[in-house]
Amino acid sequence: MGTFLVTGATSGIGRAVALRLAEDGHDVIGIGRDETRGAALEDASPRITFLTCDLAESEQVEALMDRLSEDKVVLNGLFNNAATFGRPGTPEWLPTTAFDDVFELNVLATNRIIQRAIPLLVTGGSVVNNAAIVGHVKFPPMLGPYAASKAAVIALTKTFAHRMKGKVRFNAVCFGPVDTPLSHKLYGGEAKFQEAMTHHFRGHAAKPEEVAPVVTFLLSGASSYINGQAITVDGGYTLS
Repeated sequence: MGTFLVTGATSGIGRAVALRLAEDGHDVIGIGRDETRGAALEDASPRITFLTCDLAESEQVEALMDRLSEDKVVLNGLFNNAATFGRPGTPEWLPTTAFDDVFELNVLATNRIIQRAIPLLVTGGSVVNNAAIVGHVKFPPMLGPYAASKAAVIALTKTFAHRMKGKVRFNAVCFGPVDTPLSHKLYGGEAKFQEAMTHHFRGHAAKPEEVAPVVTFLLSGASSYINGQAITVDGGYTLS
């Protein structure tokens, strides 16, 4: 059994992955900003430890990773899940500042955590980055900063995979629509999200519990020959 670090662990895909890892007998360090939801996550499994950190604040990220290093934590894997959509808008009219917060969390924070986590990862460890289909195969015009940030995450994933030469594996998972609070917010509410998802091949989006096994597989040794890939998991959504 191993120890895994999961960011954005208090809701959606991150929470589902944390719970799945814990159910499989692993220890999980879950990262998030909401202490109430963090306490609920810890209550869900004795194998999960919640640590508060605003990943958009570089000083907090450094303090978090310093703590893990000082506690001599050894990691078997890392799931970089925390992200923000930013503010949707017509790309030719978006100010450059619209990219700032999105890239700070989605790209720069992900890079910081990877850099600091590498010394803590065992040989054969695995890093999985949540990249989303909008950074890979589907580019909605109103989500320019988000799509650009996720394309950057894919490039970052492949760069680290090449650099680490298999000592630590790096893969990106490009999810299609998943029924999470963040997705609801993007669509203007849960009702509007569910209505939009009636156009999906199967009539609804995935639940976080459906896609979590893809992440836990990539974090495990069972996926030892998968490295440097951007894997689409969308139920066929990008075919339409």
